[in-house]
Amino acid sequence: MYTNEKKLILMCAASRGDIAKIKMIARKIDPKCFIVITNSREVLGLGFKKT
Repeated sequence: MYTNEKKLILMCAASRGDIAKIKMIARKIDPKCFIVITNSREVLGLGFKKT
């Protein structure tokens, strides 16, 4: 439900192998966190595809 409250949002790109660890860390920090996992067609930058 929209509350008009300011919230901190973290968006990250990671490999499939890192998903479980990311979810565990996020839930440890905030047990009520909202997590969206989706596939990306392409990710560019350090640690990913070279630009």
